[in-house]
Amino acid sequence: MTLAHWLWAVPVFGLMIFVHELGHFAAAKFFGIRVHEFALGFGPSVLRFAKGGTRYSLRAVPLGGFVRMAGMDPDEPEDPAGFSNKPVYARALTILAGPLMNFLLASLLLSAFAYARWAEAPVIGQTLAECGGQPCPVAVAGLQPGDLVLEIDGEPVGAWSEVRLRVAGSGGAPLEVRLARDGRQFSAVLTPVQVEGEYVLGIRQATPSVWRALAWGPAMTCRYAGTWIGWLVDTVTGRQPVELYGPVGMTRAIATEASAGVTNLLALTAALSINLGLFNLLPIPALDGAHLLFMAVEAVRGRRLDPEFVGMAHFFGLLLLVGLTLVVTYGDLRAAILGS
Repeated sequence: MTLAHWLWAVPVFGLMIFVHELGHFAAAKFFGIRVHEFALGFGPSVLRFAKGGTRYSLRAVPLGGFVRMAGMDPDEPEDPAGFSNKPVYARALTILAGPLMNFLLASLLLSAFAYARWAEAPVIGQTLAECGGQPCPVAVAGLQPGDLVLEIDGEPVGAWSEVRLRVAGSGGAPLEVRLARDGRQFSAVLTPVQVEGEYVLGIRQATPSVWRALAWGPAMTCRYAGTWIGWLVDTVTGRQPVELYGPVGMTRAIATEASAGVTNLLALTAALSINLGLFNLLPIPALDGAHLLFMAVEAVRGRRLDPEFVGMAHFFGLLLLVGLTLVVTYGDLRAAILGS
């Protein structure tokens, strides 16, 4: 892995956090909540401008971000357009919009991942009957559109480009091709024929479906989320050991997938975005889930919780999260050093 692979962590983390905060920001604007600042990153501002009563800023440390809304700080002067003065449903949807945007991002990334994979998959899309005035080998062998090429002469095939190279370099010698159709595997011996100086079998690649990919992304997002929830339940109940990865571990994973290609990075970014969305929904103070929990209690009680109690809960929750991050980061660094 090169330095460039490690640097992929910056846009990956930046994208996930930007989309998350954009969800909060867009919902706040929709419900008429005053937004003081929409920031990407932490630390001193590198670039900033104001528009529509909101300050937009890019900060020096690109690992985080926030939306600062009026009415979130109990010590702030009363503001009719503040967060705390909006109905419960508006506040809840504003908080929920962040994780939902992470799920939307994951769905789009997984759709892009699927389309990219299918675009290169060794799937037969069309079989030709005639090749240069003679029957095509695939027509004689009875291959059909949708057949998946698994192996050629005993060597695995993972991409359509490999099929083309094997056929072009065959010199006209018979090829033993293993394929899959409707869940079963079978073999066929195909002898390439020469057409205009090139050896061919009479097959064309299948064209991937955009709509199928768009449907696949959300389906896989839901499946991954279900797996994550199952892992959380098993971890809490002690059925499996706790396994947590901090910023260092995630950066290493990003660098590893980036070194394998951008397509792999799409899938990992989607998984991390789902993790971020689900983690934020946990009812831990300082996370979105705790905000939603406090609002649910407020709705049941018919009156708001003490702002000082809520503020202290979020403060101690933040300390807990910072401590957990430090512990996990230490474990990641120790594992990286010992592993190297």
